[in-house]
Amino acid sequence: MDIFESCKKDASFDEMLDENNIIKPHWTEVTQAIEKSGLEKLEQKQTEIDWRLEDNGVTYNVYNDPEGTNRRWNLDPIPFVLCEEEWEEVTKGLQQRAKLLSLIFKDLYTEQRLIKEGIIPAEIIFAHKSFMPEVFNFENKEYYTMRFFASDISRGPDGKFWIINDRTQSPSGLGYAIENRLTMNSIIPELYPDVHIKKIAPFLEGYKEMLVNTAHKTSDAPLIALLTPGPHNETYFEHSYLSSYLNLTLVQGEDLLTKNNQLWLKTLSGLKRVDSMIRRVDSKYCDPLELEHDSHLGVAGLVNVLRNNNLSMINPIGIGILENVGLNPFMKNIAKFFLDEDLILPQIATWWCGQKKELDFVLENLDTLLIKKIDRTDNIEIYFGNQLNQEEKNRLIEKINASPNFYVGQEIIDFSTVPSFVENKIEPRNAVIRAFSYLSEEGYKVMPSGLVRVSKQKNSLVVSNQKGGTSKDLWILGQDETIAPAQNIKRHDFLDTRLENISTKRAENLFWLGRYLSRAITTTRMLRFNLKNMLNLHRYEDKNLLKESTQILNICLTHLTMTYPGFLEEEKEIKPFNEINSVIQDVTRVGSLSFTLSMLSNTNASIKNLLSIDSWRVFERIQRSWYAYNKRKIITNREHINALDKLLIYLLAYKELIDESISNDQGLLLYEIGSKLETSLLLISKMRSLLTRKYDKLLEYDILDSMLNSYESYNAYRAHYKSSLDIENVIEFLLFNAKYSKSLLCLIEELLNSLKTLPNSSNRIYLDQFEQSVFKVYSMLKLNNAKKLLICEEEDSVYIHFDEFLAKISTLLAQTSEELTKTYFAHYNE
Repeated sequence: MDIFESCKKDASFDEMLDENNIIKPHWTEVTQAIEKSGLEKLEQKQTEIDWRLEDNGVTYNVYNDPEGTNRRWNLDPIPFVLCEEEWEEVTKGLQQRAKLLSLIFKDLYTEQRLIKEGIIPAEIIFAHKSFMPEVFNFENKEYYTMRFFASDISRGPDGKFWIINDRTQSPSGLGYAIENRLTMNSIIPELYPDVHIKKIAPFLEGYKEMLVNTAHKTSDAPLIALLTPGPHNETYFEHSYLSSYLNLTLVQGEDLLTKNNQLWLKTLSGLKRVDSMIRRVDSKYCDPLELEHDSHLGVAGLVNVLRNNNLSMINPIGIGILENVGLNPFMKNIAKFFLDEDLILPQIATWWCGQKKELDFVLENLDTLLIKKIDRTDNIEIYFGNQLNQEEKNRLIEKINASPNFYVGQEIIDFSTVPSFVENKIEPRNAVIRAFSYLSEEGYKVMPSGLVRVSKQKNSLVVSNQKGGTSKDLWILGQDETIAPAQNIKRHDFLDTRLENISTKRAENLFWLGRYLSRAITTTRMLRFNLKNMLNLHRYEDKNLLKESTQILNICLTHLTMTYPGFLEEEKEIKPFNEINSVIQDVTRVGSLSFTLSMLSNTNASIKNLLSIDSWRVFERIQRSWYAYNKRKIITNREHINALDKLLIYLLAYKELIDESISNDQGLLLYEIGSKLETSLLLISKMRSLLTRKYDKLLEYDILDSMLNSYESYNAYRAHYKSSLDIENVIEFLLFNAKYSKSLLCLIEELLNSLKTLPNSSNRIYLDQFEQSVFKVYSMLKLNNAKKLLICEEEDSVYIHFDEFLAKISTLLAQTSEELTKTYFAHYNE
C-alpha cells in the first residue's frame, strides 16, 4: 500500500479508495499489477507511451503559448477504472440525456413549445449566439436530429456522477480516446495482464455504419466529408486522424462550393457531390452568405443546401444551442415535459441570472459559486468567486448587473480524484470523463470508455488540455479481451483514393510544397556559396576580379530570391553582409530564406496527414533549429554558414522522405510538378544572372565555376568534360544534356510527362494550355544548342539571343503555373 500512500482520501471522493482508505474491489487487479511492477516499471511504461505518441505524431495545439502551439499529447499509464454495473447506470443516464437533447433541438427550431408553454424563458434561447434563425423550420424535420454528442461527467463528493457539460456543436475527443486505447493496448500485456475490459470496437464499427447509412445515396460510394477549420485548430490532429480512421474526406471550406443547391468537392477531375458531412467548424462560420459574413472557414450557400435537403449533416448547423448552460436550471422540467421522467444523471446546481430571485441569490453567494456566461463561444472564462479579490468581485458584479441574461452561477463541486503517475510518484488528481454517444437504429449507443482528462495540479478544479492537463484511458471492467479497435473493425470499401478524386486544395498545397521546398534548397545553397566565397577572398590575387565576381554573385542572389532592390543598389556593396543577413533572417521580407521556410511550414501543415512520422520529425527539427538560430542577436558569418549547412542537410533529408511517404494516389505527382517547375525557373534565373554577359577569361572561368558549384553540378560536369571550363560546354551541359538529370531538358521532359498523367474529365485530343507552354519550352530546347545561342557581335557585352531565349522560357513556365491554377485549383469554368 506504500506506493499509493499519497492517494489517501481527503475531502473529495476518491475513485480508488473507499471511506476507510481501502482499495475498492474493481481497482484491485490494476493496483496489484502496479504494486507488483513498482514505480520503476511504471516509469518505463510511461516512457514507452510517450515514445509511441510521439512516433504516431499525436499532438494538441495550445493557443498563445510562447513554447509553440504544437504540443505532444500526454497519456497516463494508470487508467480510470469503473465496474460494469456502475457504467450501465451512467449509460442509461447518457442515453436519456441524448434523447432529451434531441427533442429540445427539434422543438427550438420547429414548434417552440418549450417557449410557448413557459417551460423555458425565450431570452435564454434568442440571446444565445448559437441559436441560428437561418435554419428554423426546415421542411425536412429529420434535419433536427442529434446523431452524435459528448457529455462531460464527473463524480461529486456524494459519489454520484454529475453532468458537467454537454458538447453538441462539434464534439472533440473521440480520436484521442481511440489513440489512448490503442496506446494502452501496447502496455497492457506486460503491465496489466490479468485485467479484462470492455472493447470499444463495436461502438466504433456502429458509428461508421451510422455515417454511411445517414448519407444521401447519390451513388454506390457516398462521399462523406469532415469539415475542418484547418491545421491551426487546437484538435486538427484529431480531424486528420478520424478522417483516416473512418475513411472520410478531410476538407476545408475552400475545398467546397455550392451549385444547384448541392454541395460539391472540388477535385482534380472536376466536381464531386458531397453526400454527408461531419462539421468541426462552429455553426456561425459555416456559411458566409447567410451566417458570419467575414468567415473564411465555411462555404457560401451551405445553409440553402441543407434547406433543400441535399446534404446529411451529422451535427447540424444550429445544434450548438444545446451547449447553452442557461438551460440547466430548467432541464428537470423539460425532462418531465417531454419524457415524463426524472433525470437519471443530476446536473451541477445552476442559477440563471435572468430571473430576479436567482440573480439576487448569485450576487449574495458569490463567494461559494463559479460564474460563467451562458454562451461559451462568447467568453470561455470562468470566475471562481472564492478566488476573486474585492475589486475583481465588484467588476464582475457590474458585468452581471449590466447583462444578467448572459450569466449563470453554478455550485462549486469537487471532482472525484484518481491515482495519477506524476514525476515518478502516484498522486491523486481531479478527473473529468468525456463520454461519447451516437444514434443507431435502436437508439443511442454509448461508448464503453471515454476520454479522461485530469488536472495538472493537485486539488485543481481546472481540467483542460489548454491549461496543461493530461489524459487517461477509461476502462470499464468486463469479460471482453482487450483488442485494439483497428484489429476488429471492418473497413468500408466506399473510399476512393484515386488521384483524380483528391481535393483541389490538397493538390494545390502539394504543388506549392514542391515549389517552396525547391526554393528553400536553392536559396540555402546560393546563400551558403556566396558567404563562403566572400570569406575565402584570399584565393583571389586580382582585387578587381574579386570585387566584380562578388558583385555578380550577389546580384544573382537578389534576382534568384527577388528580394529587390537588394544588391542592385550600389550602397549595399559597402556592407554586403548586412544585406545577406537580411536575406537569411528577415521573415517579413518576401523572398528571404526565413520567409520561404515560413511559407513551406504553412503548406506543410496543411498536408500533415499525408506525411510519415519521420518526415515530421525532420521538419520539426528544421523548425526548432531555425527558430533557435534566428533568436540569436549576434551571429558571425561562420555561424551563418554552419546554420545553412545544417539546414541544407535537413531540407534534403526531408525532400527524400516526402518521395518515400506520399504515394501517387495521394498527390505525389502534384508535388513533383511543383518541384520540377520551381527548379527549372530558378535554374533559368541563375543562368540569366551569371551566364548571359560576356566576361574576360579569368572572370568567366570564376563565374562558370560558381555556377556549377552553386548548382551542385561541378563534379558531374568534370566527369563529362575533361577539358577546362568553357561557357559553351557549361550551357550545353546545364540546358541541353539529355543524360544529366538536373539539366533543364531533363527537368522539362519529366515535367511534360507528369503533366500528361494529370486527370482530365474529357478524352482530349489537343494539349491543354499548361501543356502547350511546356511543350513549347521542350521544342525550343530540342531545336537549339549552346553554339547557336552564343552568337553575338564582337562589341556586344551581352549574349542577347541567349538572354532572350531564357527569358521566353521563363515566361512560358510562369504561364504554365497560372494555367495549372486555373484548370485544377480554381475551377473557374465550373
